[in-house]
Amino acid sequence: MFYVGIILVFLSLAFLVYKGLPKFFQKYSNLQEKRMKKAERALNDMFMFKDRQKLLSVFTTIPLAFGAVGFILSGNLIGFSIGAVLGFIIPTFYIKGIATKRRSDFLSQLVDGIMVLSSSLKAGLSLIQAFEVLSDEMPSPMRDEFSLLIRENRMGVSLQDCLLHLRQRNPSEDLTLVTTAIIIAQETGGDLTQIFEQLVFTLREKRKLDGRVRALTVQARLQGTIMALLPIGFACFTYFVTPENFELLINDSMGRILIVYAIISETIGIFLIKILSKVKV
Repeated sequence: MFYVGIILVFLSLAFLVYKGLPKFFQKYSNLQEKRMKKAERALNDMFMFKDRQKLLSVFTTIPLAFGAVGFILSGNLIGFSIGAVLGFIIPTFYIKGIATKRRSDFLSQLVDGIMVLSSSLKAGLSLIQAFEVLSDEMPSPMRDEFSLLIRENRMGVSLQDCLLHLRQRNPSEDLTLVTTAIIIAQETGGDLTQIFEQLVFTLREKRKLDGRVRALTVQARLQGTIMALLPIGFACFTYFVTPENFELLINDSMGRILIVYAIISETIGIFLIKILSKVKV
């Protein structure tokens, strides 16, 4: 009877695996495909066109690879879970980092771009011709964005809608100020060269003020980052060096409650530090 019980348990587990694994992988593939489509749209907005199958393979294999590394390092399912979660979120954070850097590069080129537009208008060119000069002389991402604006306008889209699309692709206060000034000047017949000169002065002064604020708050932001990452780093170090200390927390009900409390407290702390260290100018 003992061997019969073992065989029945084995067959039951095999049946569950046989029925459950295809559904699990199907749901996993569907989830990763949704994340891949979202990432593909974000990359296309940044003029970074990638093959869909390559993106899908990256989003599918990275969590499994990180999970395998975590399991090898820890020797248990907790390490696998931590690695899989890291592999799940790393591609998203990587794409967001690329988008943030691209937006920062675009804003850093904005003042030079306005000066090019102003010089072109003073030379007697129309606004669309000034945009063409801008797309030829400025590097990426400014060149890519205004090249798309020119193509949209040539396909029949009004200049106002083209500027609004540009602002939607690159949301920022500086670009909103520039596009709004151009739209109002087009409607009222204002002198764009004078408007651009005033915009250059305003944006440069704003950039100087932002730099001063960041210099004055760098210590507070650095302290906040260290305090937010210190408990996480200490917990990971302790887990991999002395895992027996974590076994007491995991195996005991009160220990699990303390882990949940620590995670919630750490999340709230990171959120508050981020809010308090942010200064709006």
